[in-house]
Amino acid sequence: MDSRIEEIVQSLNMGDFKHRIIEKLSTGQVQKTSIARCMIHDPKIYILDEPTLGLDILTSRTIIDFIKNEKKKGKTIIFSTHYMEEADSLCDRIGLIHNGKLIQSGTIDQLKEATNKTNIRDIFLYYIDKGEWTHEEN
Repeated sequence: MDSRIEEIVQSLNMGDFKHRIIEKLSTGQVQKTSIARCMIHDPKIYILDEPTLGLDILTSRTIIDFIKNEKKKGKTIIFSTHYMEEADSLCDRIGLIHNGKLIQSGTIDQLKEATNKTNIRDIFLYYIDKGEWTHEEN
């Protein structure tokens, strides 16, 4: 278990604060700690809710690098984000949600081809502007 903890501390760049109590940590450090708790048992699937929300650019990069590395290991990562650039660079499949409803989903290439758009932000706006949903309300 100790080797797993050290692996996580290194992968999330947590060495400077690994012995501090959580009440003394910054927002980014708390976010890293939350992700580390998820990682400890080496799950096959991660569910992350806006993992970079409110983080500085360096901490965001650490989290994004973590996601990329876990993806390379064959892990499934489901995450929500309002940052379209993150979704565009990290995701194999995208589900677009508007007003709490799934309005479109597919691979990035499928969505780009269907809309003639080159990025997720423009694809999302395309479907919102058209009011075109392919997923019916359940």
